[in-house]
Amino acid sequence: MTRGVLATSSLRRLARDLRDRCAASLSTSSLARDAREREGGEKSRARDDDAENASAQRGARERAAFVPRYRRDGEQKARANDSGRGASATRARGRYEGASEGFAYGGERVDRRLSTELNGEITSARTGEEILEHVRVRSHLYNRVNCATAWHRLAKKARQRLLPRAWEAGSDARVMDLEATTKRLLATFQIQNLSNFAWSCAVLKYKPRDDLLGLVADRMEQKVDEFYPQALTNTLWAYTVLKHPRAQRLAEILAPVILSKLPEPDKELMQAESATGGEFSTQTVSNALWTLSSLGVHPGYELLDRLAIFVVKSSQNFKAQELSNSVWAFAQFAHHPGNEALRTFERSLLERREEYTTQALANTTIGLSVFGGSEDDGLNKLFNDVTPSWFRLSECNSQDLSNITWAIASVGAFQSDLYKAAVRELFRRDSMDFQLEGLKMLFHARLMQHDFDPERETVDVVYPDWVAEFGRSAWLQQTEDTRVSTFQKEVLETVKSLGHEPTMEELTDDGLLSMDICLKDKRVAIECDGPSHFYTNLTEGLTQKTKLRDKALAVRGWKVVTVPYFEWQVEWGAGAVSAKSYIEKKLQAVGA
Repeated sequence: MTRGVLATSSLRRLARDLRDRCAASLSTSSLARDAREREGGEKSRARDDDAENASAQRGARERAAFVPRYRRDGEQKARANDSGRGASATRARGRYEGASEGFAYGGERVDRRLSTELNGEITSARTGEEILEHVRVRSHLYNRVNCATAWHRLAKKARQRLLPRAWEAGSDARVMDLEATTKRLLATFQIQNLSNFAWSCAVLKYKPRDDLLGLVADRMEQKVDEFYPQALTNTLWAYTVLKHPRAQRLAEILAPVILSKLPEPDKELMQAESATGGEFSTQTVSNALWTLSSLGVHPGYELLDRLAIFVVKSSQNFKAQELSNSVWAFAQFAHHPGNEALRTFERSLLERREEYTTQALANTTIGLSVFGGSEDDGLNKLFNDVTPSWFRLSECNSQDLSNITWAIASVGAFQSDLYKAAVRELFRRDSMDFQLEGLKMLFHARLMQHDFDPERETVDVVYPDWVAEFGRSAWLQQTEDTRVSTFQKEVLETVKSLGHEPTMEELTDDGLLSMDICLKDKRVAIECDGPSHFYTNLTEGLTQKTKLRDKALAVRGWKVVTVPYFEWQVEWGAGAVSAKSYIEKKLQAVGA
């Protein structure tokens, strides 16, 4: 009995020992397995993290190199990628309030790093379509710099014809998105951003909604002192091309800025690449004057006088197009640049003729002819010396051909080979190609040849019949469109008080010229010459056109009496007796 109990007890102890050993063994195996699993998991997660980081870096490089990825992946995926990038996207959404440097973004902050990244993506775009897709996907992140860059680059791609042929800015929703972004950020725009936006709209031929250009002009007027030369010329050009109603006011405000940024007269006006310190260059000042003259905004006598000095001193710094713009501006403002400047323009035309485009040639010749060329028949000699091939007449458009033909005739170079070639070129053209102004100029050139050519009885230059037919109609319209001024009425009454019987706006016998006041019985034409008959900077300098008028009347047997407005103001202001005495002396001088 005792042995049975002992045996049973031994067996129980043995079983318990075996159970404890197995439990310990199992526990050790589990711990080891758990340790191995933990170690393997950490390694796996590390590999996954490395792969994710590598993928993110690879994605960043791809985005910088090729923007259209956003187009392929779509807006949702692009924004998901942004959120996965961490700090950059967080800052872009305004959550990173601790940024010490940033740009305004709709009341939030956008850091310089993101702005630089966005600008890199925009500037690396190869086509306009890529830029527009970037606008669609990323414009919610733009600051003022990114917005202005997108406009500027889109306009450049349009100029390079890197947009679909039938594409129009006004029908693309992405352009409207960019416009909305511009409006949102407008309060942060600086002069460079404002001028880039205006310039881009002009290049794209796009007029933004809700008169955004008017709002831009408002901000520009607040920052007039911050304008630099390129921004000023771009702004004036853009508002002129777009025919915006604020163009005139902007030109009037900005014209004085040009003078303030010109070099002193004792220095040279440099080319754009050599100009320093924010000064105007030959390019920017000539472009600005061209725009001002197109708008009819006079920049002031001092600026034009200083330009004439620069032309004489440093004509070699001016490109041919810049010289052409300058002389054309002088002509439009009727501001005589002086004989030395006219000689410089003529010499440059001869020596650098290969650099001139056909339009630059036409603008230069018409500009010089407004002043009759330099003294000693400089322009007449030029036309007689050049060979017709220099002017590339077959490449000229209709208006340029009219300008050149009129310029040659106005200085009497009828026997020059250039004049004969210009008239022959007219036979290759259709009358329908010419605007009313061009037809009028051609008829006047033909008329001058008939009136002034000393060899007109044996002339070998004959115009096409359509010049006489259609040109005459255009010419007669100006004789019919006459307005009687107060000045003219005062002179008329004074002539009557002297016992004469004058008539007003009488036509010459051939019906081609109109006279302000006419004494038929004495064949006297009295011309009341207002300010438009004189150069604006020369009190007594009759314009070339006025001289041609007087010459044409004289050829037709009329004795011409001119009454300058500035003389009449003095005499009329002194009273009736003084005015009568003045007119009487004028008439006695021509034997009337």
